[in-house]
Amino acid sequence: MTIVFNRKTQIISAVALALIAIAIAMMTFGGSAFAQTGPTMTTERTITVSGIGQAFGTPDTAYITFGVDRVSADINESVSGARDTLAGIITALEAAGGARADIQTTNFNVYPEDRFNPTTGQPTGERIFRTTFGVSVTVRNLDNTSAIITAALDAGANRIDGLSFGIADVAALETEARTSAASNARARADELAAAFGVSVGEVVTIIEGSNFGGIPLPAARQDMGMGIGGTLQIVPGQLSVMVQVNVTYTLGG
Repeated sequence: MTIVFNRKTQIISAVALALIAIAIAMMTFGGSAFAQTGPTMTTERTITVSGIGQAFGTPDTAYITFGVDRVSADINESVSGARDTLAGIITALEAAGGARADIQTTNFNVYPEDRFNPTTGQPTGERIFRTTFGVSVTVRNLDNTSAIITAALDAGANRIDGLSFGIADVAALETEARTSAASNARARADELAAAFGVSVGEVVTIIEGSNFGGIPLPAARQDMGMGIGGTLQIVPGQLSVMVQVNVTYTLGG
């Protein structure tokens, strides 16, 4: 038998020998040769807890929304009357200490209403037009709150649609609540770790959750009532700022 070697045969043989050498090396070192240079996988024991902190402060800002209903059988009279009342309320609010930049028209609606006989429920054929609007004002000096309300009512507002309080700058309260949340998270982690007979180690991750600014406390009074002599009693109460943090710690033995 005659065996003829050519250049192509030699290349194929060289490749085959190289593959055989790699296979032998993998078998010799007990597994994949590439696995020897890869990172060693370890599982770290951790615990993740949520901490909540609160800080309390006295409101320094009031938000009030007034409303007006104007009804007329003539649509033009209904709209013009409401427009004039709105202008009067804005003027009165400014005179009582409200800044123009803190006054805003919140809604303006015009719609027809058909009258019905209350006994028969049948339409009477009479139609009226109702114009409503709302105007809000931010009061930055709470001592002016009563004067602002009185001025708006005297100028023609026949509804108070909203009265709430807030704190203009909550940065300091957020810092206090954040520190409290961190302490709360560590205390929870220590309690859980002790229950399982392990110890808390280093911080791995910290994630801050939502900040809840201006949350009224359940016991806070935010009422408005007529006192003796027609004096408006405004009680802003107290507000809280809440911060939540999620913290992951390592666990020791």
